[in-house]
Amino acid sequence: MASWPESPRLIGTSIPRLDGLAKASGRAKYPSDIRPEGLLFGVLLSSPHASAKVKAIDLEPAKTMPGVKAVLALATAGESTIFYQGQEIAAVAAETEEKARDAARAIRVEYEILPHVATERQSAAEGAPKVFPTGNTRAARAQTTGKPDEAMQKADAVIEATYELPVITHVCLEPHGLTAHWKGPDSITVYASTQSVMGVANDMVENLGLESANVTVLTDVMGGGFGSKFNADTWGIAAAKLAKEAGRPVRMFLDRAQEHQLGGNRPSAKAKIKLGAAKDGKLVAMVAETSGTGGRGGSNFPLPYVYKVDDRSRAHTEIFVNGGSARAMRAPGHPQGCAVMEAAMDDLAAKLGINPLAFRLANLAEADMVAGGVNRTDLYKEQVERGAKLIGWDRWKPRGQNGDGPIKRGLGLALHQWGGGGAQDKQVACIINPDGSVELRSATQDIGTGARTILAVIAAEVLGLEVGQIKSNIGNSTFPPGQSSGGSTTTPSMAPPCLDAVEKARDELFKRIAPGLDAKPEDLSLKGGKLLVKGEEKATWAQACRKLGMMPVTATGVFGPGLASTGVGGCQFAEVTVDVETGVVRVKKIVAVQDSGLILDMLTWKSQVYGGVIGGLNYGLFEERIMDEGTGAMLNPDMEMYKLAGATDIPEIVVDAYDTPEMRVRGVIGVGEPPTISTAAAIGNAVANAIGVRVPKWPMSPMNVLDALAAAEGKA
Repeated sequence: MASWPESPRLIGTSIPRLDGLAKASGRAKYPSDIRPEGLLFGVLLSSPHASAKVKAIDLEPAKTMPGVKAVLALATAGESTIFYQGQEIAAVAAETEEKARDAARAIRVEYEILPHVATERQSAAEGAPKVFPTGNTRAARAQTTGKPDEAMQKADAVIEATYELPVITHVCLEPHGLTAHWKGPDSITVYASTQSVMGVANDMVENLGLESANVTVLTDVMGGGFGSKFNADTWGIAAAKLAKEAGRPVRMFLDRAQEHQLGGNRPSAKAKIKLGAAKDGKLVAMVAETSGTGGRGGSNFPLPYVYKVDDRSRAHTEIFVNGGSARAMRAPGHPQGCAVMEAAMDDLAAKLGINPLAFRLANLAEADMVAGGVNRTDLYKEQVERGAKLIGWDRWKPRGQNGDGPIKRGLGLALHQWGGGGAQDKQVACIINPDGSVELRSATQDIGTGARTILAVIAAEVLGLEVGQIKSNIGNSTFPPGQSSGGSTTTPSMAPPCLDAVEKARDELFKRIAPGLDAKPEDLSLKGGKLLVKGEEKATWAQACRKLGMMPVTATGVFGPGLASTGVGGCQFAEVTVDVETGVVRVKKIVAVQDSGLILDMLTWKSQVYGGVIGGLNYGLFEERIMDEGTGAMLNPDMEMYKLAGATDIPEIVVDAYDTPEMRVRGVIGVGEPPTISTAAAIGNAVANAIGVRVPKWPMSPMNVLDALAAAEGKA
């Protein structure tokens, strides 16, 4: 059975990415860069209305325009209902993007415009138009544990507060889309910006009536997904149909406005929380009413989060609006649950007059739902101790004691957890060629997280080679089944079969060449690019492989027990300054302490944590989908008014790997999502510490900060 090396040469060190230079130099070809000969440009016609019926569609004006090669209706006259601005109506393929856009505008669509609700406020208003015949809300049955009402009466301190987080959109730098290229009447190659080459391939099979063997989906590299790019989607299938009709490849990618409207979003969250504790700082009860909307998608989030509350009640309501649907976004649900829980914890600690760090440590759950057999309480205590030293928590002061002038300085913290884990049905093939080249193959993909490099590190470790000598051939749906990149499951799913495949290939190599060396297979070993027999160098790697003759070694690895685990967590600390005259928040420093089992490549691991923190910074300070109640339109579907952090907004970020012997023996666990969970929560708590009042609405924008200050003074 495969097992991780006890004294690794490469694993756990910092290895630059194999594709890093190609990406940095512009040589890497992203799916949106692919230009097959005869390429046509596809454009999607979207609904300008948030709620409507499609009464009639006339495609003929588009079909007769110069350069147009194919037109396709995606809505059906008399049947299709429009639920949000941007919903797909038709698609056009033409020789240039400009001609395709002109043709799309020429399509005549007759709408019956219906009343809409664009915001939660509108949706909940008395007599509001219904998004669905069943109504605008769906309330889940309240979940109650213990006797929260009785327990609350015994609390020495109780806070009641409402916290809100907005809908935010994915804003993928490379928009959703693909290029479809038919290679024959029943064979198609698709270049897709996707987190799942196998998922897109399956969509093509199901929607086009093709055999699996006749569909190839390729994703060499891609430009952002974060949970929203698992399928071919309506526009991807449309591109394939247009390409079939035109007899030429079609490139179909969303424009920037459509990316905001159609590409998916993280749902909003609203929580009315009543939280009580005894004077010794122990939580005694929680009663929560929560709601949220991601358009027509779901919005639930975990609560309570991380902390132990024996007596609790929580009721959640889905609120439907005429907006694009929610899609998974880096750690679905957890940033919302973390933010509202951590805000309540901080507010209750302030009311008790207890240091919020000590208050948290006194209320950790003995084991959480994603512990993977590990008691997180002790881990959190050690991680919080590390983070506190790195941020300088000894400088912490109670709320309202952080400066006399307009610039206030504050500290905040938050804890988080995530599951991860690996799928056991994935495979990796390892090929050792007679010329000494080594190739790995699997139908997974590298979405920017370093998967290609991670697999090469494993192979190089086992074979005694350098990472650059290994070719990780992934991003091809025809290879052995690989994992979709979501849920922080890619590395824990693919590392075990990779290790198994390479060890099998190495053992087969030894078996085949040992007789020619007058040795037994078990006498052979590899080190530093050399073949050793009983510890003595006998040949170089290339010389050893030449002994294979004309036949390469091929082995397929499968998932093995004990090589991967689940359940990670960490904590983050934030230091901010707030100008109480302007409401401007500046994050000065963030400390991120994170555990994630066996770290295969420290450089890639840290890159994931940095990226997660920056994503959480955007959530905490800037991002917000702004809807116009009058028209149902998104007012900021661009990259100018939809704010993201610029270079000067990025603070000092200190990343601390909780990399202990106990963690390493757990095996591989993903780290893509957990580092983004607690950043916005920590920033929100730091702002409250700085200005002395809670800003109950994210992001921590000047408007929200000034509103909170005004409310505290009774001027709101």
